[in-house]
Order: sequence, then C-alpha cells, then structure tokens
Amino acid sequence: MQSKLFSVNKTLHIKSTLVDFSSPKVMGIVNVTPDSFFAGSRQEEGIAQLKQVEKMLSEGADYIDVGGYSSRPGAADVPLEEELNRVIPAIQAIVKEFPSATLSVDTFRAAVAERALDAGAAIVNDISAGELDAAMIATVARWKVPYIAMHMRGTPQTMTTLTNYENLLKDIVYYFQQRLRLYAEAGIHDVIIDPGFGFAKTVEQNFELLNHLSYLRILERPVLAGLSRKSMIWRTLQTTSENALNGTTALNAVALLKGASILRVHDVKEAVETVKLLNKLL
Repeated sequence: MQSKLFSVNKTLHIKSTLVDFSSPKVMGIVNVTPDSFFAGSRQEEGIAQLKQVEKMLSEGADYIDVGGYSSRPGAADVPLEEELNRVIPAIQAIVKEFPSATLSVDTFRAAVAERALDAGAAIVNDISAGELDAAMIATVARWKVPYIAMHMRGTPQTMTTLTNYENLLKDIVYYFQQRLRLYAEAGIHDVIIDPGFGFAKTVEQNFELLNHLSYLRILERPVLAGLSRKSMIWRTLQTTSENALNGTTALNAVALLKGASILRVHDVKEAVETVKLLNKLL
C-alpha cells in the first residue's frame, strides 16, 4: 500500500510523459552564478557545469534546475542580458551532452524562460509565481510546460523586511489558491507548489512551515521543498552553509514525512538515499 504521506495520485505531464509523484523526486541545483549563497553550487564555466550535471545524474537526480540569478537575501539585481548569457549557453550545453536529462530553468523573467524552453528546458521554476514579470504566465501557458510557483513577498532585495503574517499557513494557502485560479484561467494545469523556505520568512516561521507542511495538501498539487543548506539550518546549528549537509538531510526527511513530492538540493546522493529509505520505511 502506498503511503498517504507522499503525494499519491498526483501526476504531471513533463516532456510528453505522465509523471507519477507517488514516489518523491530529486531536483539537483546548478547555479551558473558567481554569488549563490552556497559556494559549492556555483558553476560558472562550461566544463564545471557539465561535470556537475554528470555527477548529479549519476547519483539519481530526476531533474536539473539551472539558474543564473542569485535569489539569496540581499543579492544584487542581475540585468536581463547577463542572466541570458549565463543560462542559455549552459542549458544548450547540457542538452547536447545529456539529451535525456529533464531540465528546469530557475527564473522569474519570461524572456529567460522563453529562451530556455526553446533551448531544451522542460520546466519553469519561478520564485515569484508570476508576480515579477507579467508576461510569465502567458509564456508558460503557451509552452504547456510544468510550472513551479514559489511563495515569496517582495524581491530578493526586499523580502527580509516582509515577514509579518496574520496567519503564516493560512496566508500561504490563500495566496496559492488565488494564483492557481489565475493559472487555470490562463491554461496552466501542471503546477508544483513551493512554499518558499527562506523567502520572506524568519527562521522560526520556516520551522513552523516545515512542521505543518502537510497542510498544503489542501491545494492538491505536488509540493517542492527547497531546504538545502539554507540559513534556517546553519543559523540554528551555529555553523555555515558549507557545514549544513547533515542538517539538510535531517530536514529533507521531515519534509518527505510531511508530504513533499520533490526535494530541490545541492547534494543529490544524500537526497536520493533519503527518498529510498523513506520509501522502504513507508
């Protein structure tokens, strides 16, 4: 019998294939940026990018998420052309080297999403859920690809000042209910929900959100948990992001037990092992 803790009977169309999330998936992070919060994820040169992707795929990554805009708190804005120059050559090279890989583009800009999808990406991962670029929703709808919509307030430059909620969980659910209605009207039906750990949320709020992650099942969409090496872990443990792998693994296990369908991680091997062990347990 399949565990009700996982997102049973939730399916999405990805690359013309119906994907079943009854067993959680792992998404590996490839940051083609010079300033992502975790130095180990920064891959600016083509050869390093391909080696990182090869490693992640060999370790069992289901998806590779490529991003060229650092969204860490307070990160500097990146001009559109610079983001394009980082992301598009990387996606083209990965598609050429690993044609069977399923790529996601991590961007809130419709122009970047458009070019990335044309280059071979199959998923759009948007930290703003379509709020920072009015053209994003129409772009995703036109391409008919899965859309990862994340909860955030403001921008990466302002989000740390926007952490006051009337009721954190209810506010997030209400936000997504409104967004999902908008997506459906536009013709987007394959949606993944990302509650946005670390985005416009304090450390305490992040743990509250994780503890009640199963509450998001009311939205009836697969949930992505992006906990990997974030400050809620290393600040609590009084360490650094470089030393937060063990803490990441521990909280990824909690996220799976609370119903997460996708783990977005810097360290694929450990996440895949966590999924395998939880599958065996449940």
